Amino acid sequence: MTCPHCGGLLKKDTINNVTPRAGQFIVIYGVPCCKCVDCGTVLYRGHVMQKLEKMVDDTPKAAGKVVMLDYPDSDMEVYNGH
Repeated sequence: MTCPHCGGLLKKDTINNVTPRAGQFIVIYGVPCCKCVDCGTVLYRGHVMQKLEKMVDDTPKAAGKVVMLDYPDSDMEVYNGH
């Protein structure tokens, strides 16, 4: 796969996603993605994006100013093709 921004090679990787929400930051560790080796552009597959949105939506607003979550290992198996 090639990067839509620079044409570089996209490789499977994991990153930490930070989502700001109404005075709160939700940090999700170990999110699977495709990352460009040249420009660093990060792309998520559709099911990963849906999981991220659900994790953010399911986090209580009263959980604190910074909430740290781990991306589920069970979803990593789907991502890695197992």
